[in-house]
Amino acid sequence: MELSLNAGGLIAFLLAFARAVAWLMVVPPFSNRRIIPPIVTMCTASGLALLVGPTIPRDTLPTTTPALIGSLVASVVTGLALGFFISLLLSAVMSAGSMLDLAGGLTLPPSIDPLSLEQTPLMGQFYEQVGVLLLFVSGGYLVMVAGFIHSFQVPPFSLETTARLTSVLIIDLEVYFVSAVEIAAPIMVVLFAAQVVLALLAKSAPQVNVWLLGFPLQIFLVLVLVAVGISVLPDYVTRLLTRAVADGLSVL
Repeated sequence: MELSLNAGGLIAFLLAFARAVAWLMVVPPFSNRRIIPPIVTMCTASGLALLVGPTIPRDTLPTTTPALIGSLVASVVTGLALGFFISLLLSAVMSAGSMLDLAGGLTLPPSIDPLSLEQTPLMGQFYEQVGVLLLFVSGGYLVMVAGFIHSFQVPPFSLETTARLTSVLIIDLEVYFVSAVEIAAPIMVVLFAAQVVLALLAKSAPQVNVWLLGFPLQIFLVLVLVAVGISVLPDYVTRLLTRAVADGLSVL
């Protein structure tokens, strides 16, 4: 039995595999290599490469060793850039939870994030878990994969795209901060109003121990309001993910 290998197909698979590995190293949840085994990342990257490799035009493949090395570097940088935008905008959800921790007084008890195995704020960890869950429940991972596949229909990252990368990154940083504030702001406003009410109570009735009353009241309000406000997260995650994929492709 003879095994015939197509050089063009192998090169296309290699370039797609390099971009897929770089992309998965940045996007959640594969970016956490303590939780996701490397063999899972490699198998997923191989599946994406087998899916995309046959669609790469053979006339665009490198034919010399220096060109192949340059194409591999460009593929890795392209995958990192595409994944970075997704990771940046999705982290706005966790930042919103961290703001609620700070405003609601939940920063005192330490907690270990099972994804990063590091100490993180309680609500920030909760929002991160919900955001990752919504990626799969709402079909957001299909948007990510579709954006990755579409990136092979445009030229890879090059020095000419550095200026666009800087401008898009500045805009996405603004979107990151604005989105985090928009998610947390309604709950933070209610918590601030509760603190004002407690301050007025302490002024009108000094005999009342506002500290013992205010701390559990704030935690109760945070839990209740988060349970109500969590319904807006699916829409936000979808919007952030769609924008991240579009911005990553616009850079290319």
